[in-house]
Amino acid sequence: MKKGILAFLAVSLLLLSGCKNEYSGNVGGASNGGDGSLPGIFNQEGKRQYDAQCASCHGVDGNGTSIGSPLVACATCTSVEVLADEITRTMPISKTEQCVDQCATDTAEYILYAFNGSNLSAAATALDGVTNEDAVLTLRKATLQLAGRLPTSTETSAVLSEGDSALSSVLDVLMNEPVFYERLMEFFNEQLLTDKYLSSNLYEGGINLLDNDDYPNRKWYETAYPGDALSSIRSCVRTITNDAVSRAPLELIRYAAMNDLPHTLYVNADYMMVNWYSQQVYDAELLDPAATFAQTTDPVCDENDVQLYYDPTDFKPARITRALEHETGGVPHAGVLTSPMFLNRYPTTLTNRNRHRSRIVFDYFMDTDILQIEGDRPGDGIGNGSANPTLLDPACYACHQVMDPVATAFQHWTDRGQYIVTGSTSSNQWDSSDIEPAGLNGKTIPLSGADGYFRNMLQWLGTQISNDPRYVRATVRTLYTGLIGSDPLQAPGEDASEDEQLAYTSQRTILNAIGQAMVADGWRIKTAVKGIILSSYYRAIAIDEAKLIVTDHIGSSQFLSPEQVQRKLNATLGFGWDEFRSEDNRIMYGGMDSDSITERITEPSGLVIAIQDRMASEMACRAAALDFTRSIDKRKLFVDVETSTDPRNDEGVILTAQVARIKSNIAHLHWVLIGEQVATDSAEVQATYDLFSAVLSEGQEMLENKDAYDPRPSTYLEWECRARWYRDKDGRTDGDLPEEDRIEEDSNYVIRAWIAVIAYLLSDYRFVYE
Repeated sequence: MKKGILAFLAVSLLLLSGCKNEYSGNVGGASNGGDGSLPGIFNQEGKRQYDAQCASCHGVDGNGTSIGSPLVACATCTSVEVLADEITRTMPISKTEQCVDQCATDTAEYILYAFNGSNLSAAATALDGVTNEDAVLTLRKATLQLAGRLPTSTETSAVLSEGDSALSSVLDVLMNEPVFYERLMEFFNEQLLTDKYLSSNLYEGGINLLDNDDYPNRKWYETAYPGDALSSIRSCVRTITNDAVSRAPLELIRYAAMNDLPHTLYVNADYMMVNWYSQQVYDAELLDPAATFAQTTDPVCDENDVQLYYDPTDFKPARITRALEHETGGVPHAGVLTSPMFLNRYPTTLTNRNRHRSRIVFDYFMDTDILQIEGDRPGDGIGNGSANPTLLDPACYACHQVMDPVATAFQHWTDRGQYIVTGSTSSNQWDSSDIEPAGLNGKTIPLSGADGYFRNMLQWLGTQISNDPRYVRATVRTLYTGLIGSDPLQAPGEDASEDEQLAYTSQRTILNAIGQAMVADGWRIKTAVKGIILSSYYRAIAIDEAKLIVTDHIGSSQFLSPEQVQRKLNATLGFGWDEFRSEDNRIMYGGMDSDSITERITEPSGLVIAIQDRMASEMACRAAALDFTRSIDKRKLFVDVETSTDPRNDEGVILTAQVARIKSNIAHLHWVLIGEQVATDSAEVQATYDLFSAVLSEGQEMLENKDAYDPRPSTYLEWECRARWYRDKDGRTDGDLPEEDRIEEDSNYVIRAWIAVIAYLLSDYRFVYE
């Protein structure tokens, strides 16, 4: 970053999008670090209280730990009054009475001085020495990553002319395109893993999780389309219905982002998402009774003389209000927390008592690893022999006092995610005598009276999570990991060097600033996405290692998933690779199915490289001639040449103008396929031209001396390389081209020379990395 963090905060945050509420700009600063000395006057009593009651979770330097958020640029570090109120109400966890009034004020004063003011200059210069890529390169990378396309000439011209200001405006456009919302759901599914239940993984995987007595219409398509005569239409509808049920929690993210609603709905929405197909399953009531589901022009399912046109991507908010098997009032929805997909993906047992779910809630939604809380887990897991070690053994209680209140809040949800209120006569038994009461952060859920939450504890929990500063941090973490390709830095340990501490503090300051900007902008998730993209963590292209020691986390480069490669092929060639239709092939290429494979690979293996080489060969073969069938203004690859553009005439004389056109097109291909900006007289273009020329010369020599070769070379292209068919997005042929438009012959070997060039660039590592 050319002017450090302060320049980023002063300039880039203005680009995050027009904030609906004024952003304070107070994002704090660096932790003390160094030898721990504090210059000047500071609140000594506040330091004493902090060291005694706060440092074990938040770190002696305020950088946080695996169980406590950092206090550098924290969301409530805006004033002594705000921070003191937060401490009084929530800290220390489960012992809030220990630091109130003057104690809270003293501690707040110390935190603001030690971690958010006196040493800001260290963090402010921490990214000096980083050079960002220019705005056009960022535009290309972001357009491919967020929208699955290349930037238009209009967008490129605007960014060339106006720089980051125009880039910010283009990002606003990208984040309203359909692929962006798919990418958002991919980011969160890599954490949530509820795509496990899609039809591509499990037959009726999502539908079979629903209790048949609660949802007697869960397999409505069997009644609507019975018998062998309607098996094909039934199969089509079954797949769409199951996938709609399975994707409901992720659709909350799409819905909030599409409608500029707060991302807090992910955990506190008092509704679920349904499309026309899943509404039949749940018999759910739409929030807007007058709303109707969109229909497509072409049928979504067209089998057995039955056509269905309801758009499977059109999801709307709805509630289950009708009686269930055990409950008469329907479901008290609380965003993803009450989703059957989430509850089944993270199940419980009679002895676990929702503690697994609690751990996931802390990790995914509050960026807190409760397994790292200080304490000694007994080797046998039994404890000190007390009757109830989770309550009475100090070694156990240190963790359970944090984890168990959230676990108790899930008590009405069974191991299969069925809603059954606990009670003495209920089939869902819950013994409250041996576990902490439901709550969070030392607060206990009020259960009785007009303001009681006994039947809808997760609604209370979702609201508390959405108001917790850690939810901001967790959201930014998920987005950062998806966009950058690596996790944010972990809080440095006690033995960390000053450079490591500074790297963490600097990153935490910027990410906290991005999170605060998102909150100030009405919790619009797009604001955080834009902030990350405009940061040096996304845009760094060069680093002065004389100024920066810890640099591995700066700059984004990630191995593309099969889905991303398929989008990139569509963007650059006009169609995808048909081999990626197979889930097995996607898995071999490093993808995930959210079931048996829950992480994408980040470094390609030999097998993956071999698959890339095959993809490069096949896609180059299929794309070259097909691109020449398009008018030159519609082409993606060959914008400066024709099939007749040969660098030599019949006498073998070099044609300077033809060579210039070929090199110009090669420079275009370097930009389109691997994002490399090269001049036509560069060494890179010359190397690619030499390949083109060598293949062309050898091919033409073969055609001139056919009888000297066995098999005999032909002027006709290989069958797969011929431009005879249209191709759809997944790479399959999609009807025949008109005979007059087809290209089947390559009499001068020019097309095959271009096939070699495209295969060369597609096999470059930069095609599968962004």
